[in-house]
Amino acid sequence: MRSNYAFMMKYFLGLFLFTTSFVSLQAQQDSLPQPAAADTLKPAFTFTGKKASGLAGIYDADLDGMRTASGELLLHVRLTAAANSFPLNTWLLVTNTSNKRSVILRINDRLTKKQQSRGTVINLTREAATQLGIKKSNSSKIKMESILPIDSLSFTNFYSDTSLVKDSLQRSFKPAGKAITGIASYYSANLDGTLTSTGERYRNFKLTAASNHFKLNTWVEVTNLRNHRSVIVRINDRMHPRMKKKGRVVDMSQEAARELDYMEEGLVRVRVQPITFISADSVRPGDSIVINLDSLRIRDSIRIADSVAGRPGIPEASFKTGTASYYSAHFDGRKTANGEIFRNNKMTAASNDFDLNTWVRVTNLRNQRSVIVWINDRMHKKMQQKGRVVDLSRAAAKELGFIKAGLVKVTVEVVEPGTQE
Repeated sequence: MRSNYAFMMKYFLGLFLFTTSFVSLQAQQDSLPQPAAADTLKPAFTFTGKKASGLAGIYDADLDGMRTASGELLLHVRLTAAANSFPLNTWLLVTNTSNKRSVILRINDRLTKKQQSRGTVINLTREAATQLGIKKSNSSKIKMESILPIDSLSFTNFYSDTSLVKDSLQRSFKPAGKAITGIASYYSANLDGTLTSTGERYRNFKLTAASNHFKLNTWVEVTNLRNHRSVIVRINDRMHPRMKKKGRVVDMSQEAARELDYMEEGLVRVRVQPITFISADSVRPGDSIVINLDSLRIRDSIRIADSVAGRPGIPEASFKTGTASYYSAHFDGRKTANGEIFRNNKMTAASNDFDLNTWVRVTNLRNQRSVIVWINDRMHKKMQQKGRVVDLSRAAAKELGFIKAGLVKVTVEVVEPGTQE
């Protein structure tokens, strides 16, 4: 009897100690910070019901910088793709069926007939292919599902096109003042290079705008009220008073108009919200580039052209920004303006903005690749009127990586003798 009593006491004592330690451990665990579920951090979306599947292709590396069907430039660091089964600017959830890895991307280009004949249903940027674990074109089968974001702005900021900011969860700006609604237009292409009200030169490829409703150098978020796409631009110019009378509230750069997707319409109704950046270190005073990359559309613009223009000791006449093209193959063997014979395999170029027999450094503003060439020829005046600043040999164009694109935005800078490196 006594032994049974001792056994029962040991049993209940052990059970009590186990329960006490379990409760203590559970309480300790509850007090620790719990990792948030990944799905709760992502902006919500719904499936639209449209699906497709097939082989995934990958863009060639040298196509970086070419113009896509939506008017944007193809950049391999972005999460975009080409497909014919969905409208342009459709968001897709793409899944590699072999490893179940998924990525969300945006359709901004179309497949060629040759790609379709091979069974390709989507052509991915290198970044998108990497995230899906696809190393070789047409080696993996994928499935695609179109999705619709519930919160367009936060969705775009989270699933940004740029791989550098794809993990960012915070917006780096907040409203600062009263928003206005009205009509947006965009600059004519031939205004590229003209002086703005701040004294800068207007550039079609920058994210800037003109407005009479905000102070110069004010940052604003412009939202297309038709498709709810947004872009952040800096006000650096004024509109003609007649434009304001017509209900125009902002005149956008061509690049900003492409981001809002109204190039074909020409005019669109927008909401313009002045903003301020939350972090004081986000923006360098007097500059137009945002240092932290928390927001997809904040990339107004430090470019090589600006860094050259602001470099002490370099006169404006010694550099130019504009469009570069390259010679047709059948010009090989013809005489150039300085009497030399043109050869496509030599590092030479034609330009009307620089003296003959001058060495210049040409920099592709899309991929930052540079090449030094010898100016030995002149361009036709019609080319200059179209904004061309240099016409390169095919060898030089290949070095800059724009053979397939045909045209590219460049800076051309005089290189002093003895400094060709």
